[in-house]
Amino acid sequence: MRLPRLGGWVLGVWLVLQASPAFSAALLFLADRETPFFRAWSRDAHFASIIPVALAPPGAGNALRGFLAADRPKSPLAVRPSDSLADLCRRQPIQVVVVLGDEAARAAVQACPLPVLVVGMPRRQVAPLLAERRPEPVSAIYLEADPSLDLRLARALLPNARTVGVLVPAPAPAWLVPLRAEARRLDLALEEIVADDDLGAVRALRPRLAGLDAVLLPPDPDLASEWSLKPLLLMTVRQGVPVLGGASARYVDAGVLAAAVADEDRLPAQMRPLIAELARGRAPAPAYPAAVRVAVNPAVAQTLGVPAEAVERVRSLFARP
Repeated sequence: MRLPRLGGWVLGVWLVLQASPAFSAALLFLADRETPFFRAWSRDAHFASIIPVALAPPGAGNALRGFLAADRPKSPLAVRPSDSLADLCRRQPIQVVVVLGDEAARAAVQACPLPVLVVGMPRRQVAPLLAERRPEPVSAIYLEADPSLDLRLARALLPNARTVGVLVPAPAPAWLVPLRAEARRLDLALEEIVADDDLGAVRALRPRLAGLDAVLLPPDPDLASEWSLKPLLLMTVRQGVPVLGGASARYVDAGVLAAAVADEDRLPAQMRPLIAELARGRAPAPAYPAAVRVAVNPAVAQTLGVPAEAVERVRSLFARP
């Protein structure tokens, strides 16, 4: 799955940083694909010092685009047409690199001897970057919300549900332990369906559907990919079994009943302290998005007979304060 909508994201980041007089930094923001936020920041008068950045593709990947940003108008920021990412990171007074997307993250970790904050990548893809030996700290805010939240959605939307199937890679991932604990707390039987890849996930799920009240997608694009999602959803809808979860709202748009997903508008509030810690040379623990919202597919809810009041109830569970 690709990144979710990020319109206004950078504007929010910068306003949050501006609001904290104790924090001052020059930052490099990089993404490996076109996103709507570039138009937002390029026209905004709140930025003190902004310089667009466009770098050649790392290897055979996508071009990296983004900007250098400083909270002081006279910060010595400059970009030359011939600059590589390594040149940029070596010459500029940058404290932290903020990256969106896997190619941008890998390029920054390899080429920039600077602290890096990774945003919008699934936990499984972030793990190898965090495990790399480098003197500069790396942290992350995962793309997906805590999978345990989707079990709470299942309980609220489907009060009569007793058995929830979850697709699980082998070996057992770290997120499965808290998921099992949450299932016990909610009095749900968690049936683990092990698969090696997305094709195997569809095949493994088919004979188990009759005994399930709902299916939980894992926060793992290898088991629930763009390719496998359509046949999986066709199969479950035909048998009247709701599917919940997924890394972003795009899964819900594709036909998943509901999912707890990152609230991008509130993501900057979580980023600010992480960026500050990284700028001081410390590595804060990677985390799921702290602010989430509920995405619901109303057409699927109607097809499956989920009452409108149940949908409203789950929306209120994660309503903004």
